[in-house]
Amino acid sequence: MIEPAIRRASALVVACLLVATGLHGQTVGASLQGIVTDATGAALSNADVVVIASATGAVREMKTDASGRYRVPVLQPGEYEIHVSQTGFQPLARRGIELAVGQNAVIDVKLELGPIAEEMTVSGAAPVINTTSGALSGLVGDKEIRELPLNGRSFQQLALLQTGVTPALAAGNDVVGGRTPKISINGARPEQNSFLLDGTDINNVYNKTPGSSAGVLLGVEAVLEFQVLTNAYSAEFGRSAGGVINAVTRSGANATRGSGFEFYRNSTLDAKNYFDPADKPIPDFYRHQLGGTLGGPVLRDRTFYFASFETLIERFGVTGVTAVPDDNARRGILPSGAVTLHPAIPQYLETLFPHANGRSLGGGAAEYLFTQTQPTNEYFGQLRLDHRFRAAAASSGATRSTTAEWTACRRTSRRSRSPKSTRGINT
Repeated sequence: MIEPAIRRASALVVACLLVATGLHGQTVGASLQGIVTDATGAALSNADVVVIASATGAVREMKTDASGRYRVPVLQPGEYEIHVSQTGFQPLARRGIELAVGQNAVIDVKLELGPIAEEMTVSGAAPVINTTSGALSGLVGDKEIRELPLNGRSFQQLALLQTGVTPALAAGNDVVGGRTPKISINGARPEQNSFLLDGTDINNVYNKTPGSSAGVLLGVEAVLEFQVLTNAYSAEFGRSAGGVINAVTRSGANATRGSGFEFYRNSTLDAKNYFDPADKPIPDFYRHQLGGTLGGPVLRDRTFYFASFETLIERFGVTGVTAVPDDNARRGILPSGAVTLHPAIPQYLETLFPHANGRSLGGGAAEYLFTQTQPTNEYFGQLRLDHRFRAAAASSGATRSTTAEWTACRRTSRRSRSPKSTRGINT
């Protein structure tokens, strides 16, 4: 039974990778645009513009139009350099341009008259001021994602760093609406937000915050960065009356890099909560989160891979309180008087209701305090394959770059044996 399942899974992975090689990337990434002029400010048409990704060596080539303008859409976030040249002018190279997800950077270039053999190099980041869009947004970058401590390592928690984003505590935490904590952006309802991963909507079935039954959205190590759009974003996003969380995953590069991690949390230093019995030990709790990443080249400057795996193993102790018949009620002795019980009633009471172990609630009822355990085991896995090729354009002889990618998979499981009447939870 195991071998056929393995063969089917392997065939599925191979089929997805083969299909992916013919697909164009759907990532909502970054873009570059600008105007090429001479020393007097006159536009230079038909100038050669070459954009190179520093990490992967991917090349995008084009020529400026009659107004001297160029635009390079759908670029992966990362570092780039631009090379601009025109006959009779000194070539110029602009290096160290860092692009973030959703950024539309404007890089204007001025060419000076001079020998073609000498190239002038200018280093500097792209302008921070956004002159192309009126959207209000914030960026959660690679540094924040990797270095800020996260209880549960759920990356949507980092959206709370942005202005106007608050936790929606009244949205609940249940099976119907999802276990993942909800957020509100500029006062909108949680189901009015949109979560995008590499341009694909990942909202849950109720259009709320995605996540697992354990209440976490794993995959922090697989996410490069994400943008939180809070207001006035463009129509390309659509369908959302609230905000948009636009995340992109990491990709392999020419350098092989990997990482590993393990986070452990337990209840050793926890205090008892209000519902924990004073004469019993604190309910058991521990959480292991471990995983790693690995990325690098398959063919340098052409094909790259990136793999990520993360697992969460948790044993979560729950203390609850419910009401059961007290010992007098089991014998038919009620505050209003004694009643005669059918001979079968005591047997049903013994089967359906445990004996009270807490204080009396009056009216023939008493408290029953219990402790149960919710075991959780879930994992997140991702495999990404990027392939870039160059093809000669029929008209201009320029080269084009296309990215194909395949991402999978997510699976979670949780078993709960807690009574439905639980009123207290030990965290």
